[in-house]
Amino acid sequence: MAALNWTTHAVFVTEIDDEHREIFAALAEFEKAATRKNIARLTTRLTDHFAHEERLMRAARYESYKWHKKLHAAARWRVEGFVTRMEQGEAEAAGEMVEYLTEWLHNHTRVADRMMGAALRNHHRHMWKVTFQAGTKPIEEGKWVTVTGEPFEPPS
Repeated sequence: MAALNWTTHAVFVTEIDDEHREIFAALAEFEKAATRKNIARLTTRLTDHFAHEERLMRAARYESYKWHKKLHAAARWRVEGFVTRMEQGEAEAAGEMVEYLTEWLHNHTRVADRMMGAALRNHHRHMWKVTFQAGTKPIEEGKWVTVTGEPFEPPS
């Protein structure tokens, strides 16, 4: 099975891309040796990553959150099945899990995660930091600035 290259699966949200890189590395290690340590590392990375993405989507009120979360739940369920089979001594379960996750991650990152990434970037772009400073001037005399201090006119 060809290894996944995280750069060709970038969603252009740095923290998500960093996590994908870690997951792909954990999958590559698992493919080399399906040890308990590598199984735990991979499943923990997946579980933590899915939870992180779901928190980000909820915070951004991502419209496809429920659909995306169902994709994660289905993958978790399949991976748990493979892990159970490995624990029961089924040697072929490890190879099947690598094949499944390689295909699933390829498809998921290229479609669902890129859609989510675009939504998160757009959500972030529309967030402004508002700071109030006590004073005696009327509010109309206040200045609007971005978080970097650049002046701007707010949308009406």
